[in-house]
This record gives sequence, structure tokens and C-alpha cells, in this order.
Amino acid sequence: MRMGMPKALCSLGNQTLLARILDTLAQSGDTPCSIKPIVVVAEPHGHAICSWLSNSRFQTIQVVWNQQPSDGMLSSIQQGLRALPTESIGTLLWPVDVPLVGAQTIQTLMQHTTQRWLVPTFDDRGGHPVWLPRALCAEVLSLPIGSSLRTLRQTHPPLRVAVDDPEIVLDIDTPEALEQAALRLRR
Repeated sequence: MRMGMPKALCSLGNQTLLARILDTLAQSGDTPCSIKPIVVVAEPHGHAICSWLSNSRFQTIQVVWNQQPSDGMLSSIQQGLRALPTESIGTLLWPVDVPLVGAQTIQTLMQHTTQRWLVPTFDDRGGHPVWLPRALCAEVLSLPIGSSLRTLRQTHPPLRVAVDDPEIVLDIDTPEALEQAALRLRR
């Protein structure tokens, strides 16, 4: 536990990382991703995150358990995709360690076709969150354990969407990165 607690529940400013992402989704307005968010959780911190959600204003968020987190990040993505409502046209894949993305970035990303895999870029570097259209979900679900979404690039190159948001490429993976993010918020 590099952060001393579940990363999703680390405080940044006056919010947890997870709350920041959920608020940004709400602030992004009427976009295809404004359907009720799904949070994928796993051991060892899943119960703490579920407890926090049930005691927060986000208690209606759908939670999906990844029973095999040792299979890697793709296994969490696959669990989330299995839980998508049939009417959904796709989903934003948003890791909790990229919590400072602005609502305008989501709006800019979603102004492009929702039929393609979309990757936001800043200074030509790809970041998060990415949009995955429903048409690619079956392929992602069939990817073998140990692979990643990068496998799709060979057959489905993403549409890279330039955004004016350096936060899309900044991960909060360590206490030092969390401190740096807090400093950026205070500016």
C-alpha cells in the first residue's frame, strides 16, 4: 500500500480521488458518459471503498467486484464492461490515479465520434480517461489475461484528441505525486 491507504480514498484538497472523478463526470454535462457511473473494486481495498461510497453522496453508484485482481488491470476493465447496460454506446475508462482531469476535457473528448476508441492527448502524449465504444467491448472481453488495451492498437488505432489539460498524463501513484497534485490545486 504505497499511499498508506486505498488510493481511491486518498484526500486531495477537500475530496477523495474517487469523489473528484465522480464530480467531474457530473460536471461534464450531457454526454454519452453521463449514464450512471460504474466503479470497479477489488481486494484488498474493495470493502473500504464500498463502505466509503455507501456513506457518501455517491451511494447510488454501481459497484462491480473484480474477483481476480491479480490478473491485472485488464481484468478490472473486463468486469466493468460486463456490467455495462445493454443500451450504453460505450464507456469512459478512467483510472482513479488520474483524478484532476477537467470537465471541459471530457466535453472536448465526447464532441468527437463515439463510434471510435478515443484517447485524449496533451503535447502529443496519450492520457486518460479513454473512450471505448460498445463496438470494441466484445474484443476487449476476449483479450487474454496478461494483455492490455494496447493490444487493440494494432487492429483499431485510437483517434487521438488533443486537449488543453496536462492532468490527463499525470498519474498519482505515490505520496510524493499526491503532494505535487495538492500544490497544483493551490495555484
